[in-house]
Amino acid sequence: MKELYTIGETAKLLGVSTQTLRYYDREDILKPVFTDEATGYRYYSYKQFHIVDRIKYLQSFGLSLEEIEPVIKDGSVDKLLPALNGRKEALLEEISSAVDKIRDIDWYINYFTYTGGGNEDFFYHIHEPARYILEVPCYPEDELSDMEIRLAERKNTELYRHLSYRRQYGYKLKLDDLKGGQFKPDTYFIYTKAKPAAVLPDVKMIPEGDYVCFRTPILKEDWDKELLQTFFAGRKTEGLVLALEFEDNLVDWSDAMYEVQVLL
Repeated sequence: MKELYTIGETAKLLGVSTQTLRYYDREDILKPVFTDEATGYRYYSYKQFHIVDRIKYLQSFGLSLEEIEPVIKDGSVDKLLPALNGRKEALLEEISSAVDKIRDIDWYINYFTYTGGGNEDFFYHIHEPARYILEVPCYPEDELSDMEIRLAERKNTELYRHLSYRRQYGYKLKLDDLKGGQFKPDTYFIYTKAKPAAVLPDVKMIPEGDYVCFRTPILKEDWDKELLQTFFAGRKTEGLVLALEFEDNLVDWSDAMYEVQVLL
């Protein structure tokens, strides 16, 4: 068995580049056992092969050379185990983050498919859990753009920019206005992903409960007010009415379908 292997032979046997071995030498991670002073050629012992193999194995876990270097230099398990546990915790955090992103994607898929083929004149009941929204007031003289800008400004203030949001917008309305065929929102809002850790003045809870719903392109103000008047005549409600936007394209939302939810 050979005692020494050239840098080229070592690189080929271990599946690394000669540049990598030179880097290990330069950074004092793994120095060749012998360097010919006359030629500058580097030679490695087969006993060093396992070190290169261990470095590659640790890199397969996602550890960087900066993290591996002190482990290899120290040569003890006491240095290795904290590095492995640290990488494990980082991977668990990545998994948690990925699962959270998958939930967000599923929510957004549902957002774009929820109202497909719905009958605008059909009333139906749903039960909703408690939800949280960031809202801003609407005024009689407002254009839709005024509400959009007001909410965008509020979201980006110091108090609210740390919140995570579900990208669904909506309005709080009065049932009497809807019965009269009028779209006169009280507030404009966006959902937060969760209840904030602290009480914030413009974050409100939408209560859990049973809601009666119908669908309409509410910005057109052409729903059947007589149907509403008949359906809600003598029916007890909590007075909370939400109109939730469901976009059907990514360019123009003026014809978007809305689900109107009335808390019973």
